[in-house]
Amino acid sequence: MSGITGAEAYCIRPMEEEDVPAVTLLERACFSDAWSERLLREMLRSSWDSAAVMTAEDGTLLGYINIRVLGTEAELMRICVRPESRGQRLSVPLLRSGLREMLCRGASEATLEVRSGNTAAVRLYEAHGFVLEGVRKNYYSAPVEDALIYWNRTLREVFKD
Repeated sequence: MSGITGAEAYCIRPMEEEDVPAVTLLERACFSDAWSERLLREMLRSSWDSAAVMTAEDGTLLGYINIRVLGTEAELMRICVRPESRGQRLSVPLLRSGLREMLCRGASEATLEVRSGNTAAVRLYEAHGFVLEGVRKNYYSAPVEDALIYWNRTLREVFKD
């Protein structure tokens, strides 16, 4: 998948071993609980997981997504856009690519966890049919925040347009 959003031209493609060092740096820039290079390599070898990267025309890593599918249930494990590229709505095509992959792999519903203070992500997920179904108090650290548990129980509806 490719396209132009704002000033960024991008391509979304499956994540490969060669992407792991750049994704590791992106993890550190975006998450206080960044995944290690070893964990990312294990994720790539998992039959349950699927990951994609978003790159600019010049090859710069703009973001990535990791989904996990177990039977008819899927989980959005990770999604992030590099801090310098935020505000251009790049997370929308990245999320939609992950949701499509969930459907292709047989999922009919999906879940995710998000920091309670991440209002931009909450808006994104709610715009894609996710509904708040639970809270894990003080789940995250650095800073301490609740985890909001969202579900989309009608995944196919996202693409009815």
